[in-house]
Amino acid sequence: MPEVYQPLTPEQEAAVRARITNNPFIISMEIEVPELGLGYARFVMPFKPGLANSIGLLQGGMIAALADEAVAYALWSLVPEEELISTVELKVNFLAPVRQGPVEAIARIAKRGGTLSLGEVEVWEKDRLAAKGLFTYIHLKPR
Repeated sequence: MPEVYQPLTPEQEAAVRARITNNPFIISMEIEVPELGLGYARFVMPFKPGLANSIGLLQGGMIAALADEAVAYALWSLVPEEELISTVELKVNFLAPVRQGPVEAIARIAKRGGTLSLGEVEVWEKDRLAAKGLFTYIHLKPR
């Protein structure tokens, strides 16, 4: 995916970054977020030996979780602060093993709908495409 995106306003970026700083998964995985844009996010996660499977590769669920977070935050840039979103479906194709880090997820929102939105993501290990995913989110009204 090309890394061209429309920048967020300072207020939009502050709101999305506030969500990021309060996310326990992002904190515990030491994920960095070097880029955010309108419907776009780039997340970078270090490879930790504790996240490897029995043959020393990054466990697939960790790749899917990183991808899910990146797409979710790309979508957060497009929804009002009081609205909630939740993953309802995901598909991840694992294309190459991840043996080391950092692991980078580049996410874009393909369709922002009223009820459902669709995001796509690529996960990279250095210059190698490791996974590609398609994620569907539901928009929930505040309680």
